[in-house]
Amino acid sequence: MGGAGPRTLLLLFVAVVPVIVGLALVAAVLLQRAGFGLVVWALVPFAVSMLLIAGLGVVLGRAASRSSDDSRQGRSRNDDGV
Repeated sequence: MGGAGPRTLLLLFVAVVPVIVGLALVAAVLLQRAGFGLVVWALVPFAVSMLLIAGLGVVLGRAASRSSDDSRQGRSRNDDGV
């Protein structure tokens, strides 16, 4: 995510989270219709979606802080100051 600023990464996060939640809902319905028990069809998609959202938040948060630090210093990530 070379030139993406913190605001762009936040908008990406806001756009991707509902997609992940929607996919978890579809997975829950499919698991329920396949005959799995309440614990499986209710908790597994929820837990997986929370892990994906948390992981995405960590990745995008690091990218946003890195791009924010670079812009504060007035140089690109590839410029080592030599």
